[in-house]
Amino acid sequence: MTPPNDFKLLNQTHVRFSSGIYDGVAYSNTVQTPLVGPIIMANKSAFPQKLNRDQTVTFTILISNTGNRPASTQLQDLLPAGLSFIPNSVLLDGSPLPGASPLTGISLGTIQVGSTIQVIFQAIVVFIPDSHVFHNEAAVLYTFSTPDGRVISDSAVSNKITLEVVPYQLDAHASMSTPVTFLGDVVFYDLIVRNDGLLPMENVIVYLPLPEGFEFVPGSVVIDGVLVPWIDPASGIYIGYLAPGAIVSIRVAIRLASMSAETRVPFQATIEYTVNGTVYRTLTNLLILNITDPSLTVSLAVDPVKASACSRLTYTITVNNENSFAVDAFLIRLIPQGTVFLPDSIMIDGVPRKGTNPSSGLPLGTLLAGSTAVITYQVTIRTANSKIPNQVEAIYTYRLSDGRLVRQNAVSNPIVTDIFAAVISVQAKAEPMYYEAERSVHFTAYVQNTGNLAAGVTLYRTDYPKGFYLLDPQINDNQIPAFTVSEGASLGLIVPGQTVKVSYWIYVSDSEEIENESLTQVATRYTARFNYTYDDSSCSGESQSNELILPVDHDIE
Repeated sequence: MTPPNDFKLLNQTHVRFSSGIYDGVAYSNTVQTPLVGPIIMANKSAFPQKLNRDQTVTFTILISNTGNRPASTQLQDLLPAGLSFIPNSVLLDGSPLPGASPLTGISLGTIQVGSTIQVIFQAIVVFIPDSHVFHNEAAVLYTFSTPDGRVISDSAVSNKITLEVVPYQLDAHASMSTPVTFLGDVVFYDLIVRNDGLLPMENVIVYLPLPEGFEFVPGSVVIDGVLVPWIDPASGIYIGYLAPGAIVSIRVAIRLASMSAETRVPFQATIEYTVNGTVYRTLTNLLILNITDPSLTVSLAVDPVKASACSRLTYTITVNNENSFAVDAFLIRLIPQGTVFLPDSIMIDGVPRKGTNPSSGLPLGTLLAGSTAVITYQVTIRTANSKIPNQVEAIYTYRLSDGRLVRQNAVSNPIVTDIFAAVISVQAKAEPMYYEAERSVHFTAYVQNTGNLAAGVTLYRTDYPKGFYLLDPQINDNQIPAFTVSEGASLGLIVPGQTVKVSYWIYVSDSEEIENESLTQVATRYTARFNYTYDDSSCSGESQSNELILPVDHDIE
């Protein structure tokens, strides 16, 4: 019995009687009996009021005692089928009660007169009931003692709450093939979509907006293990009809085509679907992809930047590992065309590397994060070109946090060394192209300087057999005293772009030597020896002409 607000029970008796035609009533005195006991009230609320499958609901119950006796209380809440209590979610006046459960009863202790306590716990929707609603109420079991020592037990029931459960539910879980990527890398985005509701879903479409720098790999969409190359994922991946309980898997390839401004980029797809003519949209779980820029910088310098063709060039390569992880690196393309490596000239961080030949590459070993390696080496010039370009390349390998090994390259800045040299060439010709007794052959040698420095040149010739006489030697059609094999012909200083002509006649006498049939041909070749000066250094060289092989005709008319 619930005591009245004044906690008093009034009682009075009366007697009805009659005498003849007279009826009367006699009243007793009024007796006041005081009432004792607690007045327990429970008010239950829930948030949210509308639920989906796998959604959490929070119950709040306020329990008050407005009676005149304290009560020892216990809360019991038997949740309806489809709701599952979340362990260790009970809070009593904000303090957690580990292990407590409303299913077996939560001991609340003693609620004093005029006091209110708050109990909070959570449950999760594990399946959707056919009625699409949950009805729930809590019960408070309590005991109290009367002044004369009796122990009384009773209970109070909270208000009943009704929670609506949405009859459709789309569950989607996304994942990526790796948590880290780099420029040019291809990453796979996987999505599992499941209809966990009771109603079919139509026109299911997956939209995946891409962060800056990313692009879809064309023809990479795979649905339930089947390649669907005609789908353009940029316009949405169409799934269509999804029956209750049906599951579909989606995979699409994504490439980092250009570096993003951010190193951590989000991926979150939106799934659009229609239920009973109404369009709904659901976001998938958020994924974060880390972008690493494993850059190795390679700087190349040369000394001198202007040199003669007989100089040595010293190259300096600075390799800087700006990453937060170590890399294994080696250098290639160190020796530019037109040069020859100077043996034992390599130094790495000041330490000589004798016996190392960089023609096939130079291993640098492991470069720690933030470290720098300095490599120097020398080459000698073996070219007539006016410029020697060079650009080295570093090949390096590193391991990503997902375990993948990646090989990258880094190209240095291009450099050019201007070469100053005299480039002397000799071109020879003869008319006629055969020897005949008592006849002469006219030889001409053109000596040209195609370089960018003037050079002093002396032209040497091969010797002729006995009976062959050199006549009328000329330089640029000017007679010279002689053109001997040992001394040659001094051409003086030939400036860049200049050509000097050297000519003479070879007369073949009518001698027994010529008549000797063993002499069938005579070869003529010229060698130009030259020297020049650049930047207080002297250089020399030589150049050979084409070879003229003329047959000897022994038939004398």
